[in-house]
Amino acid sequence: MRYFISERERKNSHSSLYFQFMKGHYQNKPWLDDSLCIHADLWDSLGLTELFMKALPDFAYYGLTEVNMTEWEKLKELSQASLQWEEVMLELSPWVSGCFENNSVFTVCGI
Repeated sequence: MRYFISERERKNSHSSLYFQFMKGHYQNKPWLDDSLCIHADLWDSLGLTELFMKALPDFAYYGLTEVNMTEWEKLKELSQASLQWEEVMLELSPWVSGCFENNSVFTVCGI
């Protein structure tokens, strides 16, 4: 993957400066094995906060943001304004599809 890493890879980096994408609602336990992570420096350099704020006005850079299927579709649509945003959403799409098979939301855990 170009943008995201697994929780195992994040753990091996010995850093917590990552945004975590967690399946379902936050259960008061971070860094789950099936989460995907993106480094905060990469997030910032890609301007992903701008994208997420456009689709999710209550996006919490330092907190938790739940994303439902309708909001995910809006993120994908808005991502077409930037090739990099679109690439990030395309990379994330298989994970999100798997998430929505058993969950009504995924949670973005900010830094």
